[in-house]
Amino acid sequence: MYPILWTFLFLCLAFIVAVLEVFLPSGGVFGVLAVGLLIASIVCAFQVGIVFGSVYTFFVCLLVPVFIWFALRLWPKTWIGRQILLTPETDPALCPNEELQALKQLVGKQGLAKSKMLLGGLIEIESTRYSAVSDAEPIDAGEPISVLRIEGTSIIVRKISVPVSTVPIPGEPPLEDPFAA
Repeated sequence: MYPILWTFLFLCLAFIVAVLEVFLPSGGVFGVLAVGLLIASIVCAFQVGIVFGSVYTFFVCLLVPVFIWFALRLWPKTWIGRQILLTPETDPALCPNEELQALKQLVGKQGLAKSKMLLGGLIEIESTRYSAVSDAEPIDAGEPISVLRIEGTSIIVRKISVPVSTVPIPGEPPLEDPFAA
């Protein structure tokens, strides 16, 4: 047979096997076979002539990334792609969680430590008690806290210092705010 016929036959087989790799789980066997067929196709193209082989290799190098892009766009819609990839409809861990959304609303709010927090303990924010974790240092019961962040379902808090009273003491000049502009 003619080398040019083998060139295009191997190219067609390479793309058919690559499509099989997208749709059937083969552990990469079809992918390796497709690469081997592409190499065989390029070798046959160079048997036709050096100019034809060079031009053919250039077009194959353009065509393969386009095919890979198309396959990656198509793969999540295939049966195997739907089985492997997680979607909010199939995985409860990806569904929006009302409890987590409510906890995220606490970030930045202030409250009181209701128990001694060496690492974890109880806090109260807006008359609701929560279990929380101290960020850096122990917090005594009754000390004011601020919610820094939410990690998973854990509330991370930090002790805050009580603001200095703005009411002037009789006989002394009023305190200036060091952070005022």
